[in-house]
Amino acid sequence: MSQRLLSMKQVLERIPLSKTEIYRRIRAGTFPIPIRLGPARIAFSADEIDAWILSRSASGQGRA
Repeated sequence: MSQRLLSMKQVLERIPLSKTEIYRRIRAGTFPIPIRLGPARIAFSADEIDAWILSRSASGQGRA
């Protein structure tokens, strides 16, 4: 089973939030936790990011 991973740059291209806001939400438990690949490298599960996006749009939280 192969899991697709996204870099922070790829996540930022998909989600209109700043890097700082993403880290705030990770600490708050409201954003998917990244996977540590090395001392200075993280990645996010593409499936978890997709699910997060869908949950935001389904709940109406993505609307202004």
